[in-house]
Amino acid sequence: MQAGATNPLSDTFRIYNPSKNIAEKDPQGDFIYHWIPSLRGYSLAEIEQEKYINNSYYPQPILDWSKTRKVNGKVVSDLRKLTKQRLLSQGGDEYDSAIAAKVTVEKYWQHQDREYKEYQQKLTEAQE
Repeated sequence: MQAGATNPLSDTFRIYNPSKNIAEKDPQGDFIYHWIPSLRGYSLAEIEQEKYINNSYYPQPILDWSKTRKVNGKVVSDLRKLTKQRLLSQGGDEYDSAIAAKVTVEKYWQHQDREYKEYQQKLTEAQE
């Protein structure tokens, strides 16, 4: 899974990283332990190290994520570069839509940054 596909003029994109997602979104393992009861009893570090393999009913991985990410990340990156070159050279409605998407995403992040700065300011004021 990749993020950033809605903005073909962007030079950046993210590919979902399951280990990073565990650490950032489920640091206590609540989601994992609720939905995958066969992994209860394993720490998150043990889950990431795949210590459960051959020791639980949970199925083995069907692919090596890091190898697959390297190969497919290159494929996606190359396709995005080709798409960007095509849009820039041909112009037209598709290019205009890509520009509009880029502007929308930039405005969204500007708004998020503004809200975060306001939040930080309120935190600072509350601590004083």
